[in-house]
Amino acid sequence: MIQTTIPQFPDFTLKISLFKDVINSAEIRSKIADYPFAFIDAKTICSVEQLMAALYRVFIEKNYNRIRTKSLTSECLLCLAPTSNIGEAFRRFGLKDDTKEVICVQIIPTEDLPLDEVDISSLIDGFEVDMNDEHLKQFCDKNIIREIYKFDASFQPNSIEEVTRAVVSAIQLRGM
Repeated sequence: MIQTTIPQFPDFTLKISLFKDVINSAEIRSKIADYPFAFIDAKTICSVEQLMAALYRVFIEKNYNRIRTKSLTSECLLCLAPTSNIGEAFRRFGLKDDTKEVICVQIIPTEDLPLDEVDISSLIDGFEVDMNDEHLKQFCDKNIIREIYKFDASFQPNSIEEVTRAVVSAIQLRGM
């Protein structure tokens, strides 16, 4: 698990976990509104940088009162998307019934720490692994990422770093 803050937004603490071999995605999905987490299909995330770029955007949107969803955790999914369509963002980045690798993001106002936390590992029937680029590279699906971000056929990246750069650019440019 990563526990961090973004220096420009010290009022919030982020807790990010990565799970593999998850077998209860359908159950989590059916109760998703009950949990204080953003649940993201890890196939759609190629690096920690991509996720952090989206989270940075969440805080920018909050700072300027431009949040479009009901919570900061749901805004995470929207900020990952290359378009402003909320339904599409949830469909693309959210859990599916057969999702096997799950990223969980919790956004906690620093003033609420220490917090009586929901133990994420008790909700997910899977194995927690280190949240790092090596694991994300194993889980990401470049074809799904290419489809989501509508990369042109001429874009033939030689590394996951090139994919990350293109994805982060799309996240940053959305809505401009």
